[in-house]
Amino acid sequence: MPNDCSVKDLRSYLEVLEEAGELARVKVPVDLNQELGAISYSNIHHNGPALLFEKPGGSDIPIAVGLLASRRRYALAIGVDPDQVTEEWNRRVANPIPPVIVEGGPCQQHVLEGDDVDLRRLPVPTWNANDGGAFLTLSCHVTKDPVTGMGNVGIYRNQIHDRNTLGLQIQPYGHLKLQMQKKPDEPFPVAIVLGADPVVTMAACAPLPFGTDELAVAGALRGKPLEMVPCRTIPLEVPASAQIVIEGEFLPGLVHDEGPFGEFTGYYSEFRKARPAIRVKAITHQDHPILDTTYEGRQPSGTTVMIGVPREAELRRQISLPGIKKIHMTPATAGVLHAVVSVDKPFEGFGKFVGLAVLGCMAGRAVKQVIVVDDDVDPFDPLAVEWAVATRVQPHRDVDMIKEVQGVVLDPSMPNTKSGERGVTSSKMIIDATRYDAKNYSAVCIPSAKALEKVDRDWDRYGISSAKGGGKGNS
Repeated sequence: MPNDCSVKDLRSYLEVLEEAGELARVKVPVDLNQELGAISYSNIHHNGPALLFEKPGGSDIPIAVGLLASRRRYALAIGVDPDQVTEEWNRRVANPIPPVIVEGGPCQQHVLEGDDVDLRRLPVPTWNANDGGAFLTLSCHVTKDPVTGMGNVGIYRNQIHDRNTLGLQIQPYGHLKLQMQKKPDEPFPVAIVLGADPVVTMAACAPLPFGTDELAVAGALRGKPLEMVPCRTIPLEVPASAQIVIEGEFLPGLVHDEGPFGEFTGYYSEFRKARPAIRVKAITHQDHPILDTTYEGRQPSGTTVMIGVPREAELRRQISLPGIKKIHMTPATAGVLHAVVSVDKPFEGFGKFVGLAVLGCMAGRAVKQVIVVDDDVDPFDPLAVEWAVATRVQPHRDVDMIKEVQGVVLDPSMPNTKSGERGVTSSKMIIDATRYDAKNYSAVCIPSAKALEKVDRDWDRYGISSAKGGGKGNS
């Protein structure tokens, strides 16, 4: 399929969303202290459109929220139908397209350095009731391995501490942390990209193997190389079309109390504590920049689809087993903790085989529960999945627990260590909800396919006002 998508950057993406009826403009002033967060929370819990706040906190810098928070909007960003996203992801990223360096770009139309740097001029919200301050929530951190020079882009939160200091939380297994550990006694440069082409955000939150160049993956998703410009104060390159770029360094010994912050699980992960901080050296931005953000908190949140969709695609790409039909990272866990896989089961035990494959690949590292169902069960339909678990599972035979494996430190059920820190090991579960001895299993009670097709064709003539069929909502 040719990539004829008209999206080239954040602004063109907003135009596409607005034309598709997927963008609402909030024209009245909105308070940055929780009012903007409360609007975003209510909107996404009603399956609302992406939002563009035109006067956040009295600022002339608009805030975009939830641009990739639905499958339809995710698909619009790369020019495909929603049901084609997984297949098209795998087709495109099979051939990464490295970025190219250009001399200049819109992201450096304005350059602030030294005493002109003031992060507090950005309209950054305090999203939830117990947040420790104002947080950037969709920051793409561009770094390079200090030994190999391999580039990396990852999404981390950033708390605004003062005019030139940013906080963040880095999980111990994060690629950024692994890079920093190689030369811990030297300054480590980082460029924070805000408002890039949405394919950069997609690649940045994908569970790619360590060492994969996310910018080359973003190029593959867009169908052409990303144009990059050298930063002004640090030895890194950033997408030329970015709205805002913050250039800085992790300095040895520089820490700052950070948090708390509501996480994707819907809970606060940790209390305020000293964490590594970034000393900002420069801020560059376009004329009239737009701040791209996402609401984070109890599900569904703005990252549910953004994180779940690339994980579904990467699981399909990284698992070579035959018979896998569909994979769904469930929205209740922000596309992270629970996976449902439908299969055409060739032999008994195949369900557990698939479950182990999911937990054993890079894309499934964070998964805590895998449910495997037959291909007559839609993994995107929670009622169908629960029906399969209720009617096809015998716990002593079909449920397996695996102990002492790497989990996600943000999981609130994770036990604490003696030091009070949340551990990184946990237990995981595989539920094989496929039919055991399928040949002799009780027949499913349902009208014939021919009858259902006729009803679907003739629905309008029945005079029933309720919608036929089942949508996937925000999943």
